[in-house]
Amino acid sequence: MKAPVSKRFPGLFVTGTDTDAGKTFVAAMILRTLVAEGIRVGISKPVASGVVAGGPQDAQTLWEAAGRPRTLSAVCPQFFALPLAPHHAARAEGRVIDETLLREGVLEWTKTSDCLIVEGAGGLFSPLTDRLLNADLAADLGLPLIVVDSGRLGCVGRVLATCFAAAARGLEIAAVVLSQIDADGLSDQDIPTAPRRIARDGADEIVRRLPRIAVAVLPHAASVTVPPLDWPRLARG
Repeated sequence: MKAPVSKRFPGLFVTGTDTDAGKTFVAAMILRTLVAEGIRVGISKPVASGVVAGGPQDAQTLWEAAGRPRTLSAVCPQFFALPLAPHHAARAEGRVIDETLLREGVLEWTKTSDCLIVEGAGGLFSPLTDRLLNADLAADLGLPLIVVDSGRLGCVGRVLATCFAAAARGLEIAAVVLSQIDADGLSDQDIPTAPRRIARDGADEIVRRLPRIAVAVLPHAASVTVPPLDWPRLARG
């Protein structure tokens, strides 16, 4: 069996409870924080689908947040046009996802960086190939998970289901981040159904049920979580 990355290299695997959970916002925020602390970051979006003309936008966002190290193609070496699971999107183009490149593309970053930030595709148990799930890649890399949810109604159930399933697979969870996708209305006034209240109350409930895991909210358009998390420490495991 191949040695996991985490045995010799710090990093985090940013995954979601589902697609469009806010993973890229969280990963970019982590990258900016690490770069501001003088840490050389390696960034990887091993595969992406639903890519429109101009290249993989999520990978572009991560690359910009990290200060444009190496090249954009090194960040995301495999991407496909249709908004489907990556292996289905690849098949529609008459292509096959290179499973070796999924791992080796990440490992290349260890030669030029001090810390790896990897963003998966879709949810933790979403398929990447006919054989592999995101959870399989995370296990192979051996990186602690940052579990991201959109912070909408139902976030507690989605997060608990993902975390319990991750634990059953033997995956380490470094933190949970509720990335508030929806902006607050001017008249919300912190009412119970306001997006920020739903995210904040959801985080409180998750803390109560997962007391050993760091939990934070990334408010809409914010640059730091509440409470702030120590990303270098979490990356070291």
